[in-house]
Amino acid sequence: MICSSMNYSTAAEASRFTGSLLAAACGDCLGAVYEGYSGTDLAEAYYDGRFEVGSLTMGEWTDDTAMLIATAQSIAEFGRVDGEDLARRYLAWFEAGGRGIGRATYHAMKRLQSGTAWERAGEHGEYAAGNGVAMRIAPVGLLHAGRLEGLREDVRTCGVITHRNEEALDGAYAVAYAVALAAVGELDPETILLQILDQLQPSRVSDALSECAHLLEAQEPPLAALPQLSLGGAAFETVPTAFYCFLRRPESVREALVSSIVAGGDTDTRACIAGAISGAYNGSGRIPPRWRREVPHREGIEGLGAILHRAVRDQHL
Repeated sequence: MICSSMNYSTAAEASRFTGSLLAAACGDCLGAVYEGYSGTDLAEAYYDGRFEVGSLTMGEWTDDTAMLIATAQSIAEFGRVDGEDLARRYLAWFEAGGRGIGRATYHAMKRLQSGTAWERAGEHGEYAAGNGVAMRIAPVGLLHAGRLEGLREDVRTCGVITHRNEEALDGAYAVAYAVALAAVGELDPETILLQILDQLQPSRVSDALSECAHLLEAQEPPLAALPQLSLGGAAFETVPTAFYCFLRRPESVREALVSSIVAGGDTDTRACIAGAISGAYNGSGRIPPRWRREVPHREGIEGLGAILHRAVRDQHL
């Protein structure tokens, strides 16, 4: 149950739920425009001030937002993480021509099509260490806002549909844990990485999160820090860089998303994850108004956030 000492209102909490989904979508749509660019390509624009809110172009959703929204819709309907329903929704999106799908998710969807059970459909091995679970996991964190028991199991249920790799699941757990705390005003930017590291086994994910902490302490700027953490699409690359972008300026959704983009690489997923955490921490009201207006399907995302919040709140009553 949610601790009665927590100092937040129902309206503020609802704003955090909506903010997590909406900022994740904003990050995905902004980052999609710049995916694959190098830091060299973007550095001049960053330092010249051309990454102001009004200058960044808003693209369309990719697989990041599409699968995150499918996850949120399932949880809002069932009030829990239902692996079979999630697999059905992911497959429906795939068969409708899902945009930007990753290698592991593609092969998992083909297995689902052939009748493989959802628990065994996910890719395993080295090539399944990608960020495809972390990018869609924020609604699982919101489900566990103020109630962390069972979070790891629910992350696994959501994750193994596409990725049966421990590093992919650890990266997703780190994101879900942060969102769960942020959504009820319990995330402390000074200690969150240490809290997560205490719960992870040694791995490339934990090593990179430790390095993220060192870079933040050294106050390394984004164009220096992100390449050191790596700009690729593995969970041990994307999740630590997303945490860096959020924790560098935790009170600013704008800075979380801009920082996610300026170094290039896998910008859409990094910004989606950073946005999910920052939006849960700051609430929807701190997302720049222009981005809120321009993100595709804004009203549907806001409505879904409100429905998800009510479903979770009702479980706590």
